[in-house]
Amino acid sequence: MRLFRITLVVICLLALAAFAWLWWARPERVDMAAYVPADSIIYVEANSLRDILKAVTSTDDWKELAPAAGVETGGTNDRLTDLISFTGIGPSDAVVLARAQVAVAVLGFEAAESGDALSYKPRAALVVETHTSEWRVKSAVEKLIGDFARRSFDGGVAFERKEVDDVPFFTWAEQGGERRTIVAAVYESEVVVGKDESVVKACLDVKRGARPSLAGNEQLKGMRARLGADTALAFGFAPRGSAAKVVEVFAPAFVGGVSSDPKIQSVLATVLPQLINQTIGGFGWSSRVAGGRVEDDYFLELLGDTAQRMQASFATSAPNGEGAGALLPPETYQVTRYDFRTAEAAWHGLGVALSSQVDVLRATPITLALEALLKPLGIAQPREFLRACGPEVATATLDAASEGRLLIASVRDRDALQAQVRERLGRAARTEHEGDVDILISPDDERGAAAFVGGYLVVGSEEDVRRSVAAHASGQTLQNTAPFKAASQDFFDEQPFAVTLTDERDSTRSAVTYFARRNGAKTQDQGALDAALARRGFSVGETRLADVGFEKKTRSPFGLFGEIITRFAPR
Repeated sequence: MRLFRITLVVICLLALAAFAWLWWARPERVDMAAYVPADSIIYVEANSLRDILKAVTSTDDWKELAPAAGVETGGTNDRLTDLISFTGIGPSDAVVLARAQVAVAVLGFEAAESGDALSYKPRAALVVETHTSEWRVKSAVEKLIGDFARRSFDGGVAFERKEVDDVPFFTWAEQGGERRTIVAAVYESEVVVGKDESVVKACLDVKRGARPSLAGNEQLKGMRARLGADTALAFGFAPRGSAAKVVEVFAPAFVGGVSSDPKIQSVLATVLPQLINQTIGGFGWSSRVAGGRVEDDYFLELLGDTAQRMQASFATSAPNGEGAGALLPPETYQVTRYDFRTAEAAWHGLGVALSSQVDVLRATPITLALEALLKPLGIAQPREFLRACGPEVATATLDAASEGRLLIASVRDRDALQAQVRERLGRAARTEHEGDVDILISPDDERGAAAFVGGYLVVGSEEDVRRSVAAHASGQTLQNTAPFKAASQDFFDEQPFAVTLTDERDSTRSAVTYFARRNGAKTQDQGALDAALARRGFSVGETRLADVGFEKKTRSPFGLFGEIITRFAPR
């Protein structure tokens, strides 16, 4: 009996010691911003990959899409993953994935020749805090990244292992195709992955104290508080000045659409980054599950009193009448509907507010840049055009692969709009009758066509205008579809000035299929999946003017996580 008691006491003590050790060794969340350089222009963090997976697979969209794709919706693996995360017991790669906090930092852009033109690629690094011992991390890195490289690269993979400043580096080089490389380094429990050694070393220098981190950035702290980063699945941030750096890289491509005059192009390419730097502050993004879907929340900060100056001119108007949805075919890829009390006042107010933040000499380029944004829609004189429009203006892309957009505007002054349309299409434009609608068609394909349908003006390519007129005549329109009817979600307390509906069935199908492959699903009911996608494969976004900037919320099956899966998951 005494031996039994002693044995029982020993077992209890051992169990208590084991639990104490596991509790002491459990992963504790760190601030991933302390792992990336202070001069990063874009930063994204996710504190738990398993929490993201749990959240995405708990949505109403997933519960309807997954069974049709042959994926079991039960959470039988969740407890095992939680156990691996807490104890650190299991295969090295499983432990790393269960415990990992990840961050992505973009340090800048690099130019690369692409034929006769230059293309720009981000200098980005993936940083992972594994909360795992270095010796286990090394084997996990070789397996996980090595498997990714072998699935993604063409023509085989050459692998090299070396040490740089006593830090182990691993390199995978593509032997064919684009000759891409992946470089990874392991320092204690941290892993840094990039396309070259320079970005990897930059992040390692932060961890070793040789370079300042982003963690002390006050804008970052403010954006985290605004977007609820502490409770979000993921969070992203771009500090003030980042937008200007991006514009500086891509301005040459943009200014070509503003003017054909080389002098004006040169001035704009120089001035636009300065203008952006003086009017736009930080940018933030967070993601969570809300309303049974994945919700992405974006915020663009405006400097000074820009937002306050725009409040009156951005006053909204309650939707009235059948709306633009009654003029679009049901298979429309994307439509954004703007409802302002006065469209012209909103346009003018935007220009005035932005110009107020710069000196007089730099105000003119703002006007030119804003006008360039509407040129692809066939609007040469924005103020005059919008003055003749009613409160509702919509833009639509009928097909995912289409580069053109359809403009639909409610009519306030038909004579004024008709005069502007005839000026755009040219004197040689011909008129064709489609039922009780006259379609005015330019002989120049680039100028397109236009038609007045009910109380709306439709402007776009000839094919798109004809499809719009035919949809309205048949009554088979986007307005009658379930996704359009559910598009008004009231994400904000007040009415948004813009609502966007996007057909994301293709990307949603890719994401669901990826999960099906990962889960070993062998059967897929295509008919059931198509029907589920018709109900669930759409995103809805609402945009409003907040106190110091623009805020947008979107809800969709996978949010930006789906975009990441479809872009980067190996086929």
